[in-house]
Amino acid sequence: MINYLKNLFGINTEYAGQETDNVNVIWIHGANQTSLSFQYIRQQTNFPKEIFVNYSSMNRFNDNLDQIVEEVKGRGPHFVIGHSLGGLYALHLTQYIRVLGGVSISTPFAGSSTADWAKYIVPNYPLFRDIGRKADPIRVAQEITLTVPWTQIVSTTGQVPYHGGPNDGVVTIESMKSRKDMEHFEVPHTHYETMCSDVVAEIILNRYRRITSPRL
Repeated sequence: MINYLKNLFGINTEYAGQETDNVNVIWIHGANQTSLSFQYIRQQTNFPKEIFVNYSSMNRFNDNLDQIVEEVKGRGPHFVIGHSLGGLYALHLTQYIRVLGGVSISTPFAGSSTADWAKYIVPNYPLFRDIGRKADPIRVAQEITLTVPWTQIVSTTGQVPYHGGPNDGVVTIESMKSRKDMEHFEVPHTHYETMCSDVVAEIILNRYRRITSPRL
C-alpha cells in the first residue's frame, strides 16, 4: 500500500521536474472514438492548455500521424496523453515535436495477435493491418528510444478468451507491459473503464505535475 501511494502521488521518482508555464496537454483518443471519450478525466484534471486530437480509424496510421503532427507542430512544449491506439500515436509524436513527458493508457505497444488474424477476415479495415505484431507502426515504435518520463497505465480486468493471453477485454497485459523504458502502473479496470476512473485521472495529474513543477 505504501509503494502504491508513493507511485500514485509521485513521491519517489527518478525524474526531476522542470518549471514551464506553457505546456500544452495533447489528448489522443483510441480507435473508433473521439476526444469526447476523455471528458470525465479532463474534468478531473482541468489543465490550463489543451489540444484535442481527432482522427478517423478508417485512415491508415501514418496518414493520421501526419495529420496530428501538422496540427500540433510549433505549439509546444507538450505533455501527451493517449488511450489505447492513441498511446501509440503519442509515442510516435516524440520523434516530431518537443514532448516533455507522457501517459499512455492501455496501449498495445507490442501489437495485437488478434489483429494478425482479424486482418484476413476484414481485409479492408485499416486498423487491423496497422496494429498486428509485425505491422509498421508497431515495429517503428519499438525502435523509438524514450528520453522523457513516461507512464503506461496497464488495465488488468475484462478478460475475453480470444486475445492470446490475459487481457483487459481489448489488449493483452503482455503487450501493454512490453516496453521496459516506461513506468508501468496497474489498475483493476477494463480497457474502457480507465476513461472514467478517478485513479487514472490522479495518475495523469501527478505525472503532469512532475514535469511542470520543480522538485521540492
